[in-house]
Amino acid sequence: MSFGLYGSLYSGVSGLGAQSTAMGVISDNIANVNTVGYKAKTTNFQTLVTDSGSESFYAPGGVRASVQQLIDQQGLVQGTTSGLDVAISGDGFFVVEGKATGTNEVLYTRAGSFVPDEQGYLRNAAGFYLQGWPLDSAGRLPGEAGNVTNTTSSADISSLETVNVGQISGTAVATTEMTVAVNLNTNQETYTGATSTSTSTPGVSTSDDLIAAGVVTAGQTITLSDGVNTVTFTAGTGAGEFSTLAELADLVEGTGSFVAELGGTATAGTISISAYDPRRTLDVSGTAASGSLALDTAGTPVAATYDASNSALNMSSGAVSSDFSRSVRVYDGQGRGHDLMVNFLKVGNNEWAVEINAVDKNDVVTTAPTPQAQIAAGVVTFNSDGTLNTVTPSLTNALHIDWAAGAGSSDITVDWGTAGPLGTGQADGLRQYAGDYEVRDLSQNGASSGELTEVKIDADGFVVASFSNGEQKQLYKLPIATFASPQNLQERTGNVFAQTDKSGNFNLRASGQSGAGLISPSSLETSNVDLASEFTDMIITQRAYSASSKIITTVDEMLQEIISTKR
Repeated sequence: MSFGLYGSLYSGVSGLGAQSTAMGVISDNIANVNTVGYKAKTTNFQTLVTDSGSESFYAPGGVRASVQQLIDQQGLVQGTTSGLDVAISGDGFFVVEGKATGTNEVLYTRAGSFVPDEQGYLRNAAGFYLQGWPLDSAGRLPGEAGNVTNTTSSADISSLETVNVGQISGTAVATTEMTVAVNLNTNQETYTGATSTSTSTPGVSTSDDLIAAGVVTAGQTITLSDGVNTVTFTAGTGAGEFSTLAELADLVEGTGSFVAELGGTATAGTISISAYDPRRTLDVSGTAASGSLALDTAGTPVAATYDASNSALNMSSGAVSSDFSRSVRVYDGQGRGHDLMVNFLKVGNNEWAVEINAVDKNDVVTTAPTPQAQIAAGVVTFNSDGTLNTVTPSLTNALHIDWAAGAGSSDITVDWGTAGPLGTGQADGLRQYAGDYEVRDLSQNGASSGELTEVKIDADGFVVASFSNGEQKQLYKLPIATFASPQNLQERTGNVFAQTDKSGNFNLRASGQSGAGLISPSSLETSNVDLASEFTDMIITQRAYSASSKIITTVDEMLQEIISTKR
């Protein structure tokens, strides 16, 4: 009989212990209601049963409390004003260590309130340092093809290092790429080529019969050559022959390689003949040309009017005015800005000469035979529908620029658009349509020296530094560690967790990949404690504790009755 009473006494004691544990869990939860990333705990109760009971006799057991942490339950994600605050929406943990450098135990947390310490290392309010994948100069992860600075696989925890934003200084970005997207007006007249002009012919207009006037004799010839095309015209009255200056002009125009212009007066007509392509010379010969028509050039061909390689005849020097030009500022490796001019000159149907030169000739070092200040020269052609057909290699190859004043050299690749035959060429860069000249894009990727203005973590987990020159640089990428059973992680002081045998091994994932949660920038995950539930549980626990204590006092009174039977 007394054995059952003693068993009841122990049941009451176990109840007190279990409810004390429950109250401790509730106290912890309420105390950490404002702890960033805190995961609430809950108390589960289970029976303790003895083996001494029988049908005629019952031996009471008791109760035991077990604590479970609700690690897999999401807390509310709230926005903040700090670019270094970060939260995870979904599964996973940030990787942290207790010290900034050296060999430390790797731990995991959801508390993402990071700030730089005195050396620039990012740590949270509990003093744990954020770990991330360092990126090389090309933005590659450790172990990624081409990354020679960190060849350790990004799946390995040793590929991580403490995120440091204190060693970032002002940076300059040298220009390596340039885009030119311009509409060139197809109505632009072709630049005038080499020209030979006749002397005045007194008493003969442009429509008078030159043969009858004795200016030329039937059968006499005029031969024109531009070094590529050669044509001959014969004086006469037959088909394809000329007897007036107007007829000669029509024959010249019909070649497509030469241009004729009539002038003078009603009694003294003149004719000027030019090479259509300004890059070619004009040679006029023949019996009529050396006679009274006076079209000869004294045996010396008329020189070309445009030559990109000649400072006296090119756009870079200013000797020839471009049909259209625009400047673009590029930057050398020291962040010094230089203005380049991109010039266009129409030299034929669907054909334009292009020159790129330094606006300030003292900015670049050029050696003969390259004209001073000129960086590149070439030709672009267009298809019949205005799309880009060809670009000479001198313009598509990287432009090599030797800067003056010790800035070294630059190699700049220019994107002129997609060139190709009709049906293949595109109008995404240079194009030729009737209408105004239009600059749709004239840009480059360099920047002058800038000072660090901000460091933030973006939605992809990149730690990004922003500079006063508008440039941004990705420094690190944050991994998210996932576990097969996160509920079995071991809790440590500071709102961090350690891996255990029951939790499974970590897996490092990028944000949103392979089951990992999404990174929320400028946000913090609040505690997942529900205060209303905690206060309710507190009342229930207090009542249960009182009830267990009542068991003890009641059993004590019963035992007193047994003891009193001795009297």
